[in-house]
Amino acid sequence: MENQRILHYEILRLLGRGGMGEVYEARDLKLQRRVALKFIAPELSADAESEKRFEREALSAAALSHPHIATLYALEHDGRKVFIAMELMSGESLRDRIARGPLALPEALALARDVAGALAHAHRRGIVHRDIKPENLMFDAEGAIKVMDFGLARAAQASRLTMTGSTLGTAAYMAPESTRGAVGAPADVFALGVVLYEMIAGALPFPGESPMALLYMIANEAPRPLRGARPDVPPAVESAVTGMLEKDPQQRPDAAAVARELSALTGVAPPTGEPAGAEASDAAAPARRTEELEVERLPAPQERALVPGGARPGRRAWARWLVVPPLLLGAVWAGLFLANRVLPGRGSAESKILQARSLSNDGTRFLQQGSLDSAETRFAAALALDRGLGPAKLGLAQVLRLRGQVTRAATLLADVLRDHPDDRALRSAAYSGLADIAMDDGTWPQAVEHLRRGFALDSSERAYSQLGYALVRAARPAEALTLLRRGLDAYAGSAALHKNAAFALMQLDSLRAARAEADRALALDPGFAPALGLRARIRVRAGDVAGALADHRAFLAAAPDSAEASQVEAELRAAGALK
Repeated sequence: MENQRILHYEILRLLGRGGMGEVYEARDLKLQRRVALKFIAPELSADAESEKRFEREALSAAALSHPHIATLYALEHDGRKVFIAMELMSGESLRDRIARGPLALPEALALARDVAGALAHAHRRGIVHRDIKPENLMFDAEGAIKVMDFGLARAAQASRLTMTGSTLGTAAYMAPESTRGAVGAPADVFALGVVLYEMIAGALPFPGESPMALLYMIANEAPRPLRGARPDVPPAVESAVTGMLEKDPQQRPDAAAVARELSALTGVAPPTGEPAGAEASDAAAPARRTEELEVERLPAPQERALVPGGARPGRRAWARWLVVPPLLLGAVWAGLFLANRVLPGRGSAESKILQARSLSNDGTRFLQQGSLDSAETRFAAALALDRGLGPAKLGLAQVLRLRGQVTRAATLLADVLRDHPDDRALRSAAYSGLADIAMDDGTWPQAVEHLRRGFALDSSERAYSQLGYALVRAARPAEALTLLRRGLDAYAGSAALHKNAAFALMQLDSLRAARAEADRALALDPGFAPALGLRARIRVRAGDVAGALADHRAFLAAAPDSAEASQVEAELRAAGALK
């Protein structure tokens, strides 16, 4: 393709080939600048649905503006080929740099800090990378590291691409939950932890000669001690890396926390990518309400959600148990990239069970993409093969609730509670689902009872946050505050818990203390839209109209479609701040 012209681009030279296609250096004849053109592999644009998926992901990724994220300029189609025009990286990849040996510790920490800042910026906007590895981290002409290909890995996997060429490299950076299909923001943090370990030690934290061996080690074994590979590493650095490599995604810090921790270790503030007044920039990238993103605290902000990023209550527990861990590691690996696979031996009981689990997993993926019809079909087919499959019942119940068929949804959730008396995780997810139904209906006392029962089975940070918020909405703010204080003792640094504590204190008319808690929430997560909306309400009640208006503007920029907006505006109007 070299020396050819496609649309207004002149192709100059091939830069590389990969699982998702070919990359060329080109000249944009309209804007007179050099760009990189990524031509999408034919398998990924074989039908209209695949092309639309790439267009959606490209549009979302194009809204990202951060000094350490490669800029995506356009998604183009010349009638034959689909390709992306993006920022040209004139420097080497991080893989090239690591190949020369371990990096100096300050350099490794600074690079990881910058990448963490980029991930935090994307995660706040509902975008998960899914394929963080040294090959996807490039240096520009000034030596700044940039994250490449946001959104493309998700679209590629959804298009049923088998990445045979990059399988081993990708497996080394996959989080344990990836084997269950739960690839989201915590998995990005895990992958960055592997990259940081590799930069410091010059080797991977988990050994393995094949993808399956690597996945087994990642899922079942502790990482090799970092200080064993490099004794000069301070304990604080080893602790930070170990935290990023936690098996349980709920125990990992989020990307923003990683950026802060690494900035403390390097003595340099993390790059936020948010210029002055940058809350307004979020308006260009509305949060997306896909189930996958909600698992990673990234959905459309709503006040009642009250988890960082506005994730709706109950969804993490649901999504975690919609995907059934496969019986065979080989089947796990195949299932990561192939949806709707047909298993042999359809007549045997064992084959029917495996088919049911595969269909349930596929249903979850469709639910994550917002394809309710396809998800419902898969869950129903799974239950036709295995009537007692709890994750399929949870998934179908969620689809039905979203369609407004709450009676059928509640029946399925009751079935899960009846049929799985000893499965704490499934039961906790079922109670979360019943609480969702109650909250949809505004019956907060009933939601509290469901969440209390789930809390007895799962006392995670999210469970504290959900139950605390429901207690406030049920007019029990003092009880909520006691619970939330306990949650903060267990989960220090939780923006969601500080925000909910602020909400409880506001309802108790302790406005000074409420303001302090809201400030803490926003110090931990400046882009946390529900906390911005709540602080606007606190400020207007305290008579700080100018501050309330400023928070209101930032809130609308971060969450223009939030259901909370009308309540915030009503309080501002009542105070005469808005006309």
